Amino acid sequence: MSRNDSRRRRGRRAQRSTAVDIWRAPAPMPELEPLITPPVPSALLRSLGLPPLPDAVGAQHHFATVVDRASVIASALALSADLIEHPD
Repeated sequence: MSRNDSRRRRGRRAQRSTAVDIWRAPAPMPELEPLITPPVPSALLRSLGLPPLPDAVGAQHHFATVVDRASVIASALALSADLIEHPD
């Protein structure tokens, strides 16, 4: 081990982090804004074009299915928390 390595190690030990009170009261949560569900959740994915895979059309279909399903689940969770903006 060289002298420079031992100096670097000593320098790292000298840096101490300040203690944080993990039991303090958290800041209040911000007001939640209503969500608007997209009409076609997989539109962004489809706009990127076909993926560079051997079965590109099949892969794009499977990716779009996953995105659509995730959107349905997220919308259901938002609806259960009354966060979906209802059209007037």
